Amino acid sequence: MKRFVHTLPWLIVAICLLALGRSLFIEPYGQQALYPGFDLKAFSQTPVLHQGRHQPLDSFARNQLKVISEKQVYRGPEGEKLPAIYWLAEVMSGAEAASKRRIFRIEHDDVLSLMALEPRPGSLRYSLDEILPKYQELVQQVSRAMQKPEPARDIVDIQLIRLYNRVDLYRQIMSFEAPLVLPQPGKVDWLPLNSERRDLNLTTAANAWQSSLKHFRSGNAEAFNQTTQNYLQYLQKEQPQLFPRTEVEQRFNLVEPFYQAMVLFVLAFLLSVFSWMFWGEPLSRSAFGVVALSLLIFTVAMLVRMYLQGRPPVTNLYSSAIFAGWVAVILGLLLEWYAKNGFGTVMASTTGFSALFVAHNLAGEGDTLEMLQAVLDTNFWLATHVTTVTMGYSASFLAGFMGIFLVLAGVLSNKLTPQFYRQASGMLYGTVAFALLFSFVGTVLGGIWADQSWGRFWGWDPKENGAVMIVLWNAIILHARWGGIAKKRGIALLAIGGNIITAWSWFGTNMLGVGLHSYGFMDKAFFALVAFVGFNLLVILLGTLPEEKWRSFRKEPSAEKVQV
Repeated sequence: MKRFVHTLPWLIVAICLLALGRSLFIEPYGQQALYPGFDLKAFSQTPVLHQGRHQPLDSFARNQLKVISEKQVYRGPEGEKLPAIYWLAEVMSGAEAASKRRIFRIEHDDVLSLMALEPRPGSLRYSLDEILPKYQELVQQVSRAMQKPEPARDIVDIQLIRLYNRVDLYRQIMSFEAPLVLPQPGKVDWLPLNSERRDLNLTTAANAWQSSLKHFRSGNAEAFNQTTQNYLQYLQKEQPQLFPRTEVEQRFNLVEPFYQAMVLFVLAFLLSVFSWMFWGEPLSRSAFGVVALSLLIFTVAMLVRMYLQGRPPVTNLYSSAIFAGWVAVILGLLLEWYAKNGFGTVMASTTGFSALFVAHNLAGEGDTLEMLQAVLDTNFWLATHVTTVTMGYSASFLAGFMGIFLVLAGVLSNKLTPQFYRQASGMLYGTVAFALLFSFVGTVLGGIWADQSWGRFWGWDPKENGAVMIVLWNAIILHARWGGIAKKRGIALLAIGGNIITAWSWFGTNMLGVGLHSYGFMDKAFFALVAFVGFNLLVILLGTLPEEKWRSFRKEPSAEKVQV
């Protein structure tokens, strides 16, 4: 048994490493049944300029398809999944098949009715050919919607504008307005391909692009592969500063390390849960090992993003979710290292997965490595204020998730023993103290930055109000504990309330669309935020039951009383 305890964790981690290694060496741009012989690896690595950032064509394809379709892959004629780069090649080359691809996501029934489209069971996506017959009516409806003040627009107006923007993005790609693909010798600016389409004296770059797209449309795989490879080698010689970043970013896209980490967090959570049922020590150690491996992948992926962007880890809402998850995983592993009861591992896997899931949904708006707004363009404050306050967010959420676990485990199961309850409550208390320290320091640093940027330390901006609410709430939890007002159950319920406060500060203030800090407004997250708040309120309500009513602490009737 002792040998089994030591062997199983290493075996499970080794299997996870093998699965990860396979993804590192996969080549999805090789042979495809739809386009046999075409190798789009070099094409996908070609650097372009879009929205102020140099990126491989692979990133541009993924991000634009994600905006249009909310997915990074599309379906071929036989229903097979194909990479976004194939879709982009079809659109840019003018291939007839491009307009038949069902990529435009349309969700609302009224929009479908306006476009004379039938709801399609199992799919919310339609092709350009299906949309074009009613395109002029779409333009008219969008024009009316745009004349309304933004608060007066209903859900149909918003969906119509969204569809119009998606079609217009498709048009920009098809007409070679985006991305910028032609580097100018000795200049920072690049030009779109349509700037030289009718010029008989084409530059090397324009000639290479037009030749490659022509060969793709005609089905000449050999000529396409050769032309594209030659152009990539030309760029490597003429624009060496663009490499190897674009190559690293393309490989980063293929590996999808954050997705890999999400899968491992789910595995670690399941191993932890099973460890409370059977094979306690071997499965518990295996779960710890899988979370540690996930953290390694998480860390490397975050470092790669920092290398690609040349910035500290937090620059937008997406990266704040990534960083918050990373901090929570570290704190969870430290708690597990200290307590060795499986609680820290469960919290690390749960918060790590949750943060990455939130980040995945935040990525739907396009490029997550976007250029910064001018007021944020300072690495010093990004590395101090933003990272510090995000660590406060992370610890607040970790404490809240601890509270949720304790309440659900106590009320719904008989697994919450008094010893474990006491130990976990102490861990929750320490996490809240950590959250208070970093949220307070981060808020003060933010005030200093605001004084330098806007000439005032504090202005009661919605985001500033949210930040001070987090500090005050964490302080309330600690003072309630010190004053004896709240004990184990009390601080657990207060920590769950901290989830609501932190979510409001993190996302809710952005949804207001006002204030100097509203950098990441997204209305699509509203329902998710409401659901999250509702779930936390439900758990708080459940936790208000007296502890003697909890299943874990309910006293069973004695045998003598049963006999009577």
